[in-house]
Amino acid sequence: MEILERESALAQLQTAWQTAQTGNGRFLLISGEAGIGKTSLVEQFIQRQTSRVLWGACDALFTPRPLGPLHDMAAQLRGELLPLLEAPLNRPAIFAACLSVCQTPTILVFEDIHWADEATLDLLKYLGRRIQQTSSLVIATYRDDELGTQHPLRLLLGEVVRHPGVVRLGVMPLSVTAVRHLAQNYAGDVTQLHRLTAGNPFFITQVLTSGEEGIPLTVREVVLARVSRLSLSGRAVLNAAAVIGQRIEPWLLKAVTQAEADVVDESLELGILLVQGDHFVFRHELARQAILNQIAPHQRTLLHQAVLDALIVSATGKKDLARLAHHAEAAGDKEAILTYAPQAARQAEAAKAHRAAVQLFELALAHAENLPAAERAQLLDEFSVECDIVNRRPDAIAKRREAVALWQEAGQPLRQGQSLTKLALLLQVAGQKSEAEATNRAALEILEPLAPNLELISAYNMEAWLSLGNGDSERGVAMAEKGITLAQYFEEEVELPRLLEIAGLCWLYLDHAQGTSLLEQSLRLALKFDHATRAGNIYANLASIYVDFYQFERAEQTFAEGLPFTQERHLDSLRAYMDGWLALHKLFLGEWAAAETVGMEASQRSSTSPGRGPALVALGRLRARRGEPDAWTALDEGLDMLLKQGFRQREGMVRAARAEAAWLAGDHEKTFAEARLVYDLALSHHHEWYVGELAFWLWCAGEAVELPEWAAAPFALQIAGDWRGAAEAWEMMGCPYEQARALAYGDSDAQIKALTLFEQLEAQPMAEWVRQQLRAAGADVIPRGPRASTKENPFYLTNRQMEVWALLAEELTNADIAERLHISPKTVDHHVSAVLGKLVVSSREEAAELARQLLSD
Repeated sequence: MEILERESALAQLQTAWQTAQTGNGRFLLISGEAGIGKTSLVEQFIQRQTSRVLWGACDALFTPRPLGPLHDMAAQLRGELLPLLEAPLNRPAIFAACLSVCQTPTILVFEDIHWADEATLDLLKYLGRRIQQTSSLVIATYRDDELGTQHPLRLLLGEVVRHPGVVRLGVMPLSVTAVRHLAQNYAGDVTQLHRLTAGNPFFITQVLTSGEEGIPLTVREVVLARVSRLSLSGRAVLNAAAVIGQRIEPWLLKAVTQAEADVVDESLELGILLVQGDHFVFRHELARQAILNQIAPHQRTLLHQAVLDALIVSATGKKDLARLAHHAEAAGDKEAILTYAPQAARQAEAAKAHRAAVQLFELALAHAENLPAAERAQLLDEFSVECDIVNRRPDAIAKRREAVALWQEAGQPLRQGQSLTKLALLLQVAGQKSEAEATNRAALEILEPLAPNLELISAYNMEAWLSLGNGDSERGVAMAEKGITLAQYFEEEVELPRLLEIAGLCWLYLDHAQGTSLLEQSLRLALKFDHATRAGNIYANLASIYVDFYQFERAEQTFAEGLPFTQERHLDSLRAYMDGWLALHKLFLGEWAAAETVGMEASQRSSTSPGRGPALVALGRLRARRGEPDAWTALDEGLDMLLKQGFRQREGMVRAARAEAAWLAGDHEKTFAEARLVYDLALSHHHEWYVGELAFWLWCAGEAVELPEWAAAPFALQIAGDWRGAAEAWEMMGCPYEQARALAYGDSDAQIKALTLFEQLEAQPMAEWVRQQLRAAGADVIPRGPRASTKENPFYLTNRQMEVWALLAEELTNADIAERLHISPKTVDHHVSAVLGKLVVSSREEAAELARQLLSD
């Protein structure tokens, strides 16, 4: 991030705007502490422009208004944006309309995005990814000193800064020289003024204009000193303005205070309030907070109630449900809270502002003790859904349990059964497999005697899913087909995508072709009904299945369609899952640099990210094949994740990778143990590729293996001694490492070809194994490998590892190396570990010294 003086920052803004107008849009993130001058910097820049400017702000409400800044901008525009915002929420249409606005040169300012709702953050992410294809400049300001480690804005920053059109600017405090320039008429000690204000422009300006002698210790003292000049009526008006918010509608202020305009003028004349368009605004949020905090609690409550009453009777005010809930909560108006908080929560949920929805449901539930059981149960069910989405799963489970009991108390068995099924899913995802099974059985016991009913569709679907996790595919198919029959009975075609998806997953281990056919049918229906999340889920499942069954052409097509689909719709969890399998896909196709890059990014996501498991397997296999350290670290973690999730069907994938790593390390006993552990399980699931590869590693470990006729052909050919046929099969599939491994068991010409392939891949363990075989056979000429492996690269480092080693010699830190190579610090950590292992040194200092010695030779 660049820390810029004001003129330099203005120049950067101007350059970005000039670039944007050429059709190469820009996105500027401007950060700094409260009062540092972010807004004034943007205002100063805007004053120099003649083009269209749209300005929207995020408010410090109890919960932020969904897409609040966009509502502000829509009011300044004539076009389709405002009607879209007033209609039932359609996020794709709204986002597309906003992007359309950006096609005409426009400056869009999103102020104070540290208070933004999730929908606004998603919009900014959407624009950040596409801004270069527009002629506009997006400016977003935020306080970087208020971002905790879990602040949702951090996710946006991590996402958008990777795009080339995005720039981050930091606004720094004023220097002593700058303060001296501002304080030319100040009689006090400028150095002391700078020290006590820490160079904060707002604080300094307030001191200089306060007219008070000496230097107050806080912004509050400065602001209240100025407020003391107001008349009693002027103070009452200002107090009401502070309660209304940062932006004050004149009509609302008058409705609350019944004050004349000339009384408001007192605050305007003193510069406490400013006129901005059709609103009054505080010069700074710090000033509003100072005024708000000095109002007596009982007076604040009365003012919030007055604001609430005025908004309720206003045609425009009553539409802002989040604002109504905010004032209801501050006024302690229980009836209004129970009226507006749930409505605002549902509005936030529709906008995918899930954290706001959680806060609003929580607010409603805090006052819902006297509601009828059914109404409380409904709120708890909805709250549970939102808690799960924002990763508060323990709360989601606890509230579902409460809801189940309340539905029973209310005498509504269908809703009780439905809630039990939802609880079963939460428990399964949380790794509480046995309780999940018991919970869904309880749901079936309630719902089946009441059949037919719609709730039973979900219960059958869940039972199929649990059966799949237990490896009981036949029962899973039976349960899924019951659900499909019910959906057809009720003509609920929209339920079919998820039912067909589960049926397809269950069929995979009984009849692969039938399973993929059902999944593709499910995808078509999901796209037809615009079920974005369901379609994204099916894309992710199909991609993993095609990779798992070595159908790489179909996998390539699925990734080509599914990755942009999930990214454009902000289905980040599904995109993460696909990334993990993409790493494996790239590994098999011999694109190892891409596999490493994708795998590292996927593995560095949160511990619950669904793509970490396959990514860790890909990285473990890659490191083992390259002879790098940390292969077992990745493989151990990958196995642990899979076992916790309870889906043993894919244990064969991890065990095969572990068997290979053990064999490459020369540990044939461990190779046998890993492969043997799940071989019978793979046989029972009829997984031709797991059976084939596990049998191959058993064969490599010296075990006689009798393969079923349906086992994967390349492995079966290899075990039968047809290395040439196996190599040709792998070559046809586009798998160079596996092709070379088959050739390694052939004659000397085949082995020399294998050696060439292994060296091209930088697969040093297998390259050395082939050399040993050639030497043992008495080969006259054994290729010595690439010339770079002599003086330039004697340790068989990859190109990236060579770059990292060279930067270690420059004594750069991991953070410095990450910035230089445009990769993450965690990726650098892994590269440094790999370099130290291959160099056989114990510290980065030793590695740096070794590099310098080689360069000096």
